[in-house]
Amino acid sequence: MKMRCFARERLEQNGYVLGAFVASGSPMNCECLAINGMDFIIIDAEHAQTDTETLVEMSRASELYEMSAFVRVYDPDDYTMMSRLLDVGIHGIMVPMVESREQADKIIHYIKYPPLGMRGANGGRGPRWGKIENYQQQANENLYTIMQCESQKGVANIEEICQTPGLDCVFIGTADLSQDYGKPASDPEVQAAIQTVLDACNKYGIVPGIVTGTAEAAAAKVKQGFKLVTCMNDQVFFRQESEKRLQAVKDLIAK
Repeated sequence: MKMRCFARERLEQNGYVLGAFVASGSPMNCECLAINGMDFIIIDAEHAQTDTETLVEMSRASELYEMSAFVRVYDPDDYTMMSRLLDVGIHGIMVPMVESREQADKIIHYIKYPPLGMRGANGGRGPRWGKIENYQQQANENLYTIMQCESQKGVANIEEICQTPGLDCVFIGTADLSQDYGKPASDPEVQAAIQTVLDACNKYGIVPGIVTGTAEAAAAKVKQGFKLVTCMNDQVFFRQESEKRLQAVKDLIAK
């Protein structure tokens, strides 16, 4: 049995992939996004309430239609959490607020098997209960490693971070980045920082990723050169679209 990372495959085929943050903890939302052709989701375990058992069902629902499910952890130093999430079959890990090469090396050490890291062997859902042959080697080659650049310090050290062996993607969290600069994301200084990260990724062969919230913004970032782009958050999308629908009904009634 061969291990697959659907987002990695589509990235190689198409040059970019589109995804969504899923904060709702809903396997049904994951399945709907997969049916629609989303390339990947990032299950938010940093700011949302999703537990491990629900996360397994979200992963299964995603895999039904060949969509990769990644998970964003909440603690860059929580080896146990990262290892456990990979053990249950997630396609990759996103780690927030990475600010140095030393920190990046430690994360790789946590999530890779020897000789690249310290992840412990297991016989659970990740290796499909022993069905995946040479799982440790396949996991080291296929599981996706995403580190977020969300601070001025991270931007300052981005070239060193991008040279970390085993790193696949640097993903810009524009909200935290602009918050750290104390300026809106549209400010020239923040935009220059974003370009600095993009340039470093291109220089060292790292996939550049970024968060967006609209179709227009997502398309613009792909055209700018970003290759792993989120275009929605399922909870925010539901609130916005349900508000529009409700107002549309009220407007029609008032006519």
